[in-house]
Amino acid sequence: MNRRDAIKSSALFLGYAATAGAFAQIFTACQNEPKAAVGAAGGFFNAEQMELLGEITETILPKTTTPGAKDMNVPAFIDKSVKTLMKPEEQQEWAAGLKKLDDDCKAKTGKSFVQCSPEARSDYLLEIDKTAGAYPPSVWGISLVANPEPVAFFRHLKSMTLFGYFTSQKIYMEVLRYDPVPGAYLGCIPLEGQNSWAEG
Repeated sequence: MNRRDAIKSSALFLGYAATAGAFAQIFTACQNEPKAAVGAAGGFFNAEQMELLGEITETILPKTTTPGAKDMNVPAFIDKSVKTLMKPEEQQEWAAGLKKLDDDCKAKTGKSFVQCSPEARSDYLLEIDKTAGAYPPSVWGISLVANPEPVAFFRHLKSMTLFGYFTSQKIYMEVLRYDPVPGAYLGCIPLEGQNSWAEG
C-alpha cells in the first residue's frame, strides 16, 4: 500500500468524537508503556487479540525505511482508545469485529490471520478494504448525512491505525517533516530602499 495514498485517503479518519486532551494522554501513555505489557493488564483486549491487532496494523503500515505500526505502539494506542474512549457496546463491537475479520480470513485462506504469510495478509486486507465503504462527509467527527450507511469495521480499524501512526511524535518530527511556512518569520523589520508610509 502506498503511504502517500493512504494519507490522502484518510482525511475523514476522525470518526470518533474524542477530545484532543484525551488523545494526548493516550499518546503519552503508549510511548511510556513497555511493549511487553500491552494486552497483559489494564487494557481492553487480551493477549491473543493484541497479537492479531498488531499483525493487522503492521500489515496496513509495515516497517520499511520508516518505522512500522508496531514500532510506534499503534496497537497499544488502539487498545487504550477502545478502553477509555468508547462505550461498552462499542467495545464489544470492536472485539466482535476483530473476531469476524479473523474468522473470515480462516474461511478464505484456511489459516488465521496471524498464521498467514505477509503477502497473504496484505492481499486479504486489500480485498476487504475495497468493500469496506467510506465515512460519510463530516466536520470534526459530526456526520453531515442524516442517516449514513453503517461503515464496515475494517474502515474504523484502518482509520484508527492511521491516526495513531501519523500523529505520533516520532513520525511527525522525523518522517513527515512538514514545514507549512518555510524559513524564519520576521514580523517587524525596517524597510530599506522603499517608502515607509505603511510602517508605524
